[in-house]
Amino acid sequence: MRRTLPAILIFAAAAAAEPVSFSKQILPVLLKQCAGCHQHPNVQSGLTVTSYEALSKGGIKGPGFLAGKPGDSSVVRYLTGEAKPRMPLGGKPVPDEQIALFRAWIQEGAKDDSQGAVSGTGSLSAVPDKPISYKAAPLVTAIAFDPSGSTMAVSGYHEILLTSPEGKLLGRLPGRSMRIHGLAFTPDGKTLVAAGGDPARGGEVQIWDVAARKQRASIANGPDTFFGGALSPDGKLVAAGGGSDKSVRLIDVESGKEIRRLDHHEDWVFQTAFGVDGKRLVTVGRDRAAKLSDVATGRFIENVNLLREALTAVVRHPKRDWVLVGGSERIPYLYRMDRPRAMRIADDSTLIRKFERQDGPITALAFSADGARIAAAAEVGDVRIYNAETGDLVARCSGHQGGIYALRFTPDGAHLVTGGFDGKLRFHDMTGKIAREFVAAPVELSRGN
Repeated sequence: MRRTLPAILIFAAAAAAEPVSFSKQILPVLLKQCAGCHQHPNVQSGLTVTSYEALSKGGIKGPGFLAGKPGDSSVVRYLTGEAKPRMPLGGKPVPDEQIALFRAWIQEGAKDDSQGAVSGTGSLSAVPDKPISYKAAPLVTAIAFDPSGSTMAVSGYHEILLTSPEGKLLGRLPGRSMRIHGLAFTPDGKTLVAAGGDPARGGEVQIWDVAARKQRASIANGPDTFFGGALSPDGKLVAAGGGSDKSVRLIDVESGKEIRRLDHHEDWVFQTAFGVDGKRLVTVGRDRAAKLSDVATGRFIENVNLLREALTAVVRHPKRDWVLVGGSERIPYLYRMDRPRAMRIADDSTLIRKFERQDGPITALAFSADGARIAAAAEVGDVRIYNAETGDLVARCSGHQGGIYALRFTPDGAHLVTGGFDGKLRFHDMTGKIAREFVAAPVELSRGN
C-alpha cells in the first residue's frame, strides 16, 4: 500500500504563486541528501543526481522522474519509501515538506531552470535569487582582462562583476560559489572561466558566455574551494587546484566535463600554469613543490624547483617556458620548466633568478604581456614591480589597506591593477603612482554618508 501525505503538504508548493524551481529548491536537496552515493566517481545504481540532465536520464531503475506523474516517478517513490530501500540509504528521511516540493515540481512539468549544466559533488550554495546588496566593498580575490582590454572581470560575493577599466559596471554574473579565486578569458574573449567555491563545502568551475551573460556550465566537485583556474594557451582546457583534497582538475571548456584528475601533491594545491604549447602544467602547493606534469596523460614529470617553503602563487612568462613562483618564504623565484642537466640531490639548476624578499608571504604574482615586467604582492606591505630580465626594482605600489590577493597588468602594459582586502581596484603606472581607483561592486551607502 502506497504511503500518502497530507493533501496540504502535497499541494502546498503547487498552490504557491511561483512554480517550484529545480535549481533553487530541488537540486539543493539532491546535493545534500543524495549526492553522497549518486555522483561521480561514486555512482550507485547507475544514477547521478547532480544535474537536471543526469536525474532525467536516471539509472538502472529507469528515469528519475516522469513529467506530470509524481506518483510514478522514481525519485518520489524512493524518497517516500514506496520503493525499497527508502532513500537516503541509512540516513535521515527527507522531510515531508521537501518531498511535497518534488511532487509539485514534477506535477508542474518538471522544468529545468538551471543556468548551466551542473556536474560533480559538493554542497554549494544556491544561485542568489536577486542581485547582491553590498553595504561595503567586498574583498577582491581575482581579476582578469579580456584580450581587448575593454572589459575586466572582478570577483564579488556569489558573483562575477564585469566592468570597464574606467569603473563603469557592465554586467553581473551571479553564481553558486561564495568566493571566486581565479578568472580567465579565452583568447577570443568570448568565454570567461572562473574557479572558486564555498570553504569546506565544495569547489566549482564556472564557464560563461560573455556576450550573452549566460553560464554555460557549472562543474561542482571536491570537498573544498577550487583555486587557480588557469587556461591553456588555446583556451580549450582549464586547470584548477583542488585545495584541501590535494588534487588538480583538468576540465574541457567546450563540453564542461572534467577529463582528468592529477594527484601528485601531498598538501593543498593553490595555483596552476600551462606551458607555452599547453602540453605541460606546473602546479604549486603547500607541500613546497612546483610540480611539472604531462597534460595529455596526467603523468608527473618532476619538481621544477628546490623545495624550500610552502608555495601559493605561480605565473608563466607569456613567451617562454619560465615560471615565477612564490609563497611563505616571501621570495619570488624565476625557474625554467626544462632542466639543463640530469637532476641531482638538492638540485636548483632550473633557477634563473631570485628576487628580493617581500614584506610578507607572497599572495599573488603577475607578468606583463611582453614579459618585461613582473609584479609581486604580499599579505602586508607594498606591491613591487621588477625588471624581469635584470631583477632590478622598477617601482613600489602603495595606497591599499590590508593584503593584496589579485594582480594583473593591463594588456597594453601601461598599468598594474591591484585588488585585495579593502575591495578597491587600483591602477598603478610603471612608476607606482595611482592613476585611478574604484570599487567594482555597486555599494549602497547608508544615510548620512
